[in-house]
Amino acid sequence: MNLSAYLTATVLLPARLARRGLRAGAWMGTTVLDTTVTGAAAVTGVGMNLATAPLRGGAVSARDMAREFLGGAPSRRYWRGNDRIWMEVRGLDTPDSPRIGTAVLAAVRDLPGVTGVQLNHALSRIVATVGDETPALTQLGDTVSGAENSVRAPEPEQPLDLPGDDVVLAGRVAALATTGLGLGVSVAAAALRLPQLSVAVASAVISADYQPRIRRLVEHRLGPESTDVVLATAEAAILTLTQNPALLAVNVLLRATLTAETWSARQAWHRTEPNLAPHAGDDHPPEHPHRPRSLPVGPLEHHANRSVVAAPAAAAVAGAATGDAGLAGTALIVAAPAATRTARESFAATLSRGLADRHRMLPLRPQALRHLDRVDTVVIDPQTLTPPGPDAVVLDYLRRAGIRTIGLKSPAMGDGQTTFDELHEPTDTTPDTALHDAVEQLQSRGATVAVIAAHAPHALAAADVSIGIMGDQAPPWYADLLVDDPATAWRILCAVPAARTASRRGVELSTGSSLLGAVLLLASIPFRGTEPLTGGAAGGLWIGHRLARRTLDDPLAEHEREHPHVDDAHRTLRDRVQQAERFAVALPGVGRVPIPTPEQTAYLAALAVLVGLQIIDWPVALALVAGYIVTTTGRRRPSRTPAPSTA
Repeated sequence: MNLSAYLTATVLLPARLARRGLRAGAWMGTTVLDTTVTGAAAVTGVGMNLATAPLRGGAVSARDMAREFLGGAPSRRYWRGNDRIWMEVRGLDTPDSPRIGTAVLAAVRDLPGVTGVQLNHALSRIVATVGDETPALTQLGDTVSGAENSVRAPEPEQPLDLPGDDVVLAGRVAALATTGLGLGVSVAAAALRLPQLSVAVASAVISADYQPRIRRLVEHRLGPESTDVVLATAEAAILTLTQNPALLAVNVLLRATLTAETWSARQAWHRTEPNLAPHAGDDHPPEHPHRPRSLPVGPLEHHANRSVVAAPAAAAVAGAATGDAGLAGTALIVAAPAATRTARESFAATLSRGLADRHRMLPLRPQALRHLDRVDTVVIDPQTLTPPGPDAVVLDYLRRAGIRTIGLKSPAMGDGQTTFDELHEPTDTTPDTALHDAVEQLQSRGATVAVIAAHAPHALAAADVSIGIMGDQAPPWYADLLVDDPATAWRILCAVPAARTASRRGVELSTGSSLLGAVLLLASIPFRGTEPLTGGAAGGLWIGHRLARRTLDDPLAEHEREHPHVDDAHRTLRDRVQQAERFAVALPGVGRVPIPTPEQTAYLAALAVLVGLQIIDWPVALALVAGYIVTTTGRRRPSRTPAPSTA
């Protein structure tokens, strides 16, 4: 790298930063408008559904949902279409499953108005076909419950939610509504200069919301959806009392993004259900899978494990040193890894929504998209492969992204077998068994495995991320994500590098915001305690959304060389700036000395100006420089993974 290129990149840096600022502003405006419209549609839909539930003989009312969200017994999930009712059956994942299934089928068949019924073990549902004399949903629910209780005593268990269920969407809408209400009240209270509580009182709620270990403890008691609603409501209330509109605004955007994801999944269910219902019967389920080893820890989990130890330690030290409980609470808030959560949730929710709306994906278990950043191996059913040319290019992209591709030895594949990193030797004539064996072997070696298959229930059930290809036969019910086009499956896997980037940047933002907060505490600079956390959470939200949108917008087809892409000029500018990061000067007797990147130069210059104007002291500036170096070291990579393409 020569000096002229370095100086050019430095001069172009302000333009680059300005463009990023404009893009961030445009993203903010379009996201607020988009999520407002989507949120309004979701609120209207759920409100009308709950309001008319008693008139329609609904099985779930607002009172039932409120009881569940407050820690009570979960309400029975259901979905009702034109002539079908999908009703939850409990206990199908226990040893009593055969007897429960038989009892429920017999009881439901005897109901007047039921013309047919099927049992689906994978989704824990019965699918009842009804005629003109439709039974009330409460009657159907009571019948199912009575049949279950005739086999075994009722036991508390977490339900399996489907995209069409009202409860999940109602919870997301409730969390969005309470957070939005808190934002409005907080802004009004601040404008009127009403008394406010110390922000340190919010430390317990913020820690429970953003610390994964603490959150899992609450989820074990309440369930994931109820925990989300309870913590969102509690955080909205406490932030309203402390008059913190900035963090509430970030939470509103996060809640709107999650609500939009759930609404899109619901629409995908309504669109896909007529094709699924004729094949709903699933009378021979695979055994409940047991992972041979625990799921490997990802970058976000590793950072969370460190922060869950560092946060109490920092609070204890601050409290013991000063005797100030408020300062100890502020230390807890500073250590909360907010950016890690917002980055992952924003990325996964935006990706899920885009895949559902634009590529007809049905996310049966959207939590699988939160595991994409850990996927390092993919097992592919040969039956899903189209002609080897296009798939070979995508497989090569996955390989260069650090994802191992595993296939099965099959004479029918011919030369296509050479495109895989490894071929698994089948020990059984059944492809499903061979794929399942490959998944278990890879998991026992510490891999995080994704599976793409059409008719492999055992392998799909055992995978960490499973993508099922729908066809003319029975749908792959045990898949996490259902798609009707193999190209959509490739697109999901091609999102793995972006998911890793979102997680890495979330960790960087979380670390940087915590270091900044620690510096402000040590320097005794007046601040409320949530400013670094709010900035990190907002940055994570923006980065996750931007990466997901970029992944959705990148075509799988390669651009023709005689038709340059519209972003080629931007990419050239970006490449020149990134090349400047590797600039170094050769000094006699010393060797090559790396020169700070343009971004680092601008950052250091800004700090020097602040010190020169005596806005901050030089010890604080040194601490900020140290934190910046820690968070940016290793962030850039000299080589870049090419965009996925097909010939």
